[in-house]
Amino acid sequence: MTAASFAQAKIDPSLPESPLPHRRVLFLFPGYETIQDPVTPVATLRTKQKFEMAYRKTVDPSFIVESAMFAGLDQIANYGPQYGAGAGPYAQRFGYNAANLASTFFFTDALLPTMLKQDPRYFRKGSGSFASRVWWAFRSELVAFSDQGKPMPNYSNLIGFGMSTALSNAYSPDSSVTFPNTMERYGVKIGVSFGLNVMREFGGTNAREHQ
Repeated sequence: MTAASFAQAKIDPSLPESPLPHRRVLFLFPGYETIQDPVTPVATLRTKQKFEMAYRKTVDPSFIVESAMFAGLDQIANYGPQYGAGAGPYAQRFGYNAANLASTFFFTDALLPTMLKQDPRYFRKGSGSFASRVWWAFRSELVAFSDQGKPMPNYSNLIGFGMSTALSNAYSPDSSVTFPNTMERYGVKIGVSFGLNVMREFGGTNAREHQ
């Protein structure tokens, strides 16, 4: 399969720099990294924009919501680092998830895409059957585009999730730092990212601009 048939909205390095879009997907999640239009070519993402995207996602109000939501789910399911039950352990889980999200954004949106000259954005398929679009969302976890628009393995996600997971071991209770637990958390990150891709894929038409 050629790069042209694989790509959706093609990356055109000759286009002038375009500012990051100020939009949300499903009214909550930042849409900075989502290419909504599957047809119109887009400019290459500059290095400063990759870091800007990671920064904006970290300081966005949704960051607090996501951290609280994941902490609540961990508390209910007694999943992740074993802090215990109650308000104090919930606060610890909140801090753990906030740090985890921040490091994930830094590694997968900024540092590794810059080092590997890879585009961290999600390029919507935007049409086709439900199954084909879900498959595209999953495939995007494994295959990304270079800054020149060529398909390449999605090293930024695959390695970045590993780096943030390994880093999280540094602030987890010793009893929770085991190889099976680490690999499980790594797998969960891929699953959550895939779920977000599905939301971006099907929530794109509901995206709204914001300031």
